Amino acid sequence: MVARLVHDGVLLERAGEELAIPLTAIERVVVDGRRAAIELTVPDGTAPHVHCAEDESVVAVAAFADAVNRLLPTRAQGEPRADGSTLVTVRSLAVQERRMTAGGAALIVLLLATGAVMMAVGVAGGARYSAMLVPAFIGILIGWLTAYLPSRSLRRTWWLRKHGIAVIAQFSHNTDRMRAYRYSDTSGESHFHTTTSHGQRIEVIYDPGNPSRAVVRESLAMRCMTTVLALVGLATLAGALWYAYTVITDAFTG
Repeated sequence: MVARLVHDGVLLERAGEELAIPLTAIERVVVDGRRAAIELTVPDGTAPHVHCAEDESVVAVAAFADAVNRLLPTRAQGEPRADGSTLVTVRSLAVQERRMTAGGAALIVLLLATGAVMMAVGVAGGARYSAMLVPAFIGILIGWLTAYLPSRSLRRTWWLRKHGIAVIAQFSHNTDRMRAYRYSDTSGESHFHTTTSHGQRIEVIYDPGNPSRAVVRESLAMRCMTTVLALVGLATLAGALWYAYTVITDAFTG
């Protein structure tokens, strides 16, 4: 079984499915050579439920266990424990594979449609027109991405600023090229938010209905820059679409 430490828990992959174990459901991680035993929290007098993960490297297993144990919430010695197994969620990897296949099929259809348009333009107006469409399609792709990604970020930030709760998050640990910050919701449960921000403390806004969903509170200047970037993307997309339209029209009418 393969284990990965993410910002709010541990992901375990086994045949056909993935287990998401939040940090609040873990009592401790015990190392036995190349095996890490993840013990879940259980009420008093109940045998603990254990998930095991293995790796060829003893050092890697020890580092994984140490990292998880350091991130576990602090609990008092006699504090009652909940049944951690009820917090574990299981997701079928087959569903993910089907979604990836559907996304790949959509990409293939898009590429085929693009190729068909270029071929039709080439037949109607010559190879020169097909070549002229290449920068148009590149511009459409760049413009769409430049407009869509900042717009999605702005929508999410706007919604959370209106409906979310702002809290201070403390730096917890580094993960890949990101930094993880820990914050607590109104019930006292801890969550993590990964970002490229720096500093020991940042302000985040989380969704009260889903406290693990949060964004960094950005300044007005940063939001203005994001808006300008989205507008530049829209302008690029509009210009590329107009250029493609003129090339196609000229190929069939000229």
